[in-house]
Amino acid sequence: MGSRTENTTVNLCEHEHDKLLSVGNDDNLNKQKYVSTKGEGSLHSLRTTSGGVEGRSNTLNSHSPSSKSTEVKAEDSNMKMPNWRKKVLKVAVTIMFFVMAIGVIVIWTLHEGGGEILKEDGVFTFDIDERELFINLKENENALKLKLGGDEFKTLAKETSVSDQCEDPANKYCYVLRDGTAVFLRSTQMNGIQCYHISWKNLTSFLPEDCFELNHGHWYGLVNKQNPSGNTWPIQNLQISKQTILAGYNKGIGNIYEYYWLSSTGTTFYIFDDFAVQISFNHSNSNKFCVSPVPRENSNSLEYAVCQGTSIKEAHMGTSKTFGLQPALAFNSTDIGWMFDYVWDTQNLGVEDRSSIVNFILNNVSINNLNCGLLEIPLSWEENIGDFNLSVNLFQSVFKELKDLKCNMIYNVFPASSFESSNFISGIRSKMFALNTFSNATYLLDYRNTQCAVWELGNQYVQTFILKELSDIVNNFNVKKFFLQSIPSVDGLEGHWPSRSKELYRHWLHLLNNMTGLNFQEETFRTQSIPSAVEILFKQHANEKNASQTCMTNSIPNLITLSLFGYPLLISALDLSLNKSVDPDILLRWLQVSAFIPAIKVPMAALMQNTNLLSYARKDILDLHNSIYKKLDFLKYLEMSKEPLIRPLWWLNPKDSESLTISDQFLVGDEYLVAPLFCSGQRSRDIYLPKTADTSVWQYIFRNGTIRNFAAGGWLRKFRVTLFDIPYFTRKVVLPISDD
Repeated sequence: MGSRTENTTVNLCEHEHDKLLSVGNDDNLNKQKYVSTKGEGSLHSLRTTSGGVEGRSNTLNSHSPSSKSTEVKAEDSNMKMPNWRKKVLKVAVTIMFFVMAIGVIVIWTLHEGGGEILKEDGVFTFDIDERELFINLKENENALKLKLGGDEFKTLAKETSVSDQCEDPANKYCYVLRDGTAVFLRSTQMNGIQCYHISWKNLTSFLPEDCFELNHGHWYGLVNKQNPSGNTWPIQNLQISKQTILAGYNKGIGNIYEYYWLSSTGTTFYIFDDFAVQISFNHSNSNKFCVSPVPRENSNSLEYAVCQGTSIKEAHMGTSKTFGLQPALAFNSTDIGWMFDYVWDTQNLGVEDRSSIVNFILNNVSINNLNCGLLEIPLSWEENIGDFNLSVNLFQSVFKELKDLKCNMIYNVFPASSFESSNFISGIRSKMFALNTFSNATYLLDYRNTQCAVWELGNQYVQTFILKELSDIVNNFNVKKFFLQSIPSVDGLEGHWPSRSKELYRHWLHLLNNMTGLNFQEETFRTQSIPSAVEILFKQHANEKNASQTCMTNSIPNLITLSLFGYPLLISALDLSLNKSVDPDILLRWLQVSAFIPAIKVPMAALMQNTNLLSYARKDILDLHNSIYKKLDFLKYLEMSKEPLIRPLWWLNPKDSESLTISDQFLVGDEYLVAPLFCSGQRSRDIYLPKTADTSVWQYIFRNGTIRNFAAGGWLRKFRVTLFDIPYFTRKVVLPISDD
């Protein structure tokens, strides 16, 4: 067989390749090499010499120069390449090890902190294992956390995996427990905000408690007419233990007009349900805001939305537009013409004062160029709640004189009937009152210090009866407006918690508005879509820190909150029910702050005691009030604007952190800044001038005519205000001076 020299190649078997990559095999690499012979296809051991590395082949011409040269070159190449590759691979393996180690640590950490995390588009992150919703704020802030269901739900849901294939495709995720208890989550984006909707349904095995951490910003959204206080703006310092809240007054919390709260971080919290819920706020300094449903016999559910905007202003505007917290569109010029005169409040005046009322209007009101306008019929002129009966014989002459003085009457409507009323027995027999659904008997409750039953105005027969009674009063006593008194809650009848307050308020407003147009409300619940004027109550009280000093309650938080809730037509009133007389300083300070509120219900008894203030009430207060609201074109505002007219200081610049905690000042539009005084003898106060988004200054006109401009974004410490000065500033835009 002829022989010829062939070029050889070096291949490593898999076993030896593994040795090459293994640690500590350097010596082996220099001791043994392998070559492949093409003819036999086998591997033969090559010996290593001390003088160099030389391979021998079994081929016949293995000693020829060319064969030897080729063989040496192959061996040299095969000796160098594995070392180079080894070093590269060792580096690569080391890097891979560190990457894998870091990955394991990250995965383990995420698992310990809540398992798989699913990120929504936008600001929300939902942690499946921990059932926690995170709202991602600014990059330098931690996220707000909402924990769903509490520990009990976490335990019950262990055997239930989250699904993203829900029955309703609108839901992003859903949990359905074996007993049918379910929670659905979905994300929506509209009106400049992104919202996460949480809906609990078919609650049978437990009642969830969802808790929002209060570790960021300031929160707002409470009204307390009985005990107005700056502590409700913001509400961060309040501590509210877990309790059921209903429409109307709730001890320890205040008056519920709306289930809506907002934060300076641009986060809003809105509950869709109208019925009672349970809440706690910062209980035992827990720094948590928790909400849960109230157990009901028929069905248990809870549905709410958490929304996020770019700022508190944008978040509120988006939320109010999305969920209907905006004023009604049905206001018209005939509905608001009365607001440019005083509404006369006759509290503390009895039957024996009927002649005094006529004489006061005749001899004092007209002389000071004031109109009688709307005059409230004193409550004491009707014997019992629910009578719908004013004595024609007793009051006919009085009403004739009042009509001649161009007085239009307001009649107080009570949505209940006292057990002493002439209509009570017949109402019981005809089932005209709200029933206790558990016993099917008339539901009696304490209302205005007497036992009452609530008119079931959803009943057509009841509507017909009340419409007839009120029509007779309108015709006989020149009644032009009604004042609907607060509706007592009937939402807690023997463990049943149906939604009734909203329904009853709406029935009453529709019935009354069909008779006399827009009417007044003492309190309300979710009636933004129906035109009405809602009362803001100030009270005279002794200063807690100085018993010799009389003060006026700070009702500014109530004023701002109701405006944000979507009630633009607010009417200021001074409650003197606990006082036989009013401090003249307090009367003046109340008149001054009222000049900036859309309507003023002035206590006639107080001005009867201080007739010397009538001229001031006309020239300084009412003229200022009318100039402001005519300049603002209030009717056009009601028709066109969706922004609140009475505004918090942060409205002009939500980034102004100082303005977030100011509870005793407010804005009217963007033009007027009001800083009231609240106590008798007080002649100075600190005033904060909020930052604006432009080059504005705040202008103050002193009583002597001096005009001063103050820079925005600073404090005026101990700013002097005389008794007759009205502490308000007007925003003026300063144009930059041109270089030309």
